[in-house]
Amino acid sequence: MSAPAPHDPAPDLLHLLTQAERLLQRRLSVILRAEQCSPEAWRVLTLLAAEGGRPMTEVADGAFLPPGTLTKVVDQLVEHSLVYRRVDPLDRRRIRAYLSPRGRQLHDRIAAQVRGSIGELPMPGAERDQLAALLGTLTDALSRQPAAA
Repeated sequence: MSAPAPHDPAPDLLHLLTQAERLLQRRLSVILRAEQCSPEAWRVLTLLAAEGGRPMTEVADGAFLPPGTLTKVVDQLVEHSLVYRRVDPLDRRRIRAYLSPRGRQLHDRIAAQVRGSIGELPMPGAERDQLAALLGTLTDALSRQPAAA
């Protein structure tokens, strides 16, 4: 009879992170559906709300969207007067995207609903802050050390 395999925490962590992300995404999708906003558009609005105008390449990276998909998403946001584009004043070859006042209103309304939905979770604020700090540390570590090929 062979000895049991040692406990490997990595798969458990990966499973828990995936499960938490999917459950949070379900909550978010209910809010976004009611606001007629796609998850991709929400990620773009959130990035622009936090940073102001950003180059499209940064928006693509931050929203986890390939450039072609980002262009389609931003085109839709522009069509609804939620975002506008301008030539970068420092580098005229680049285009920057900005949140319009209407986009700010939509972002703030959705963000308040998201905060309320997450606030309903039975997790004390200190634990939520600790979790956010730990996830930030994990994200930073993973960003600095890319996966081996």
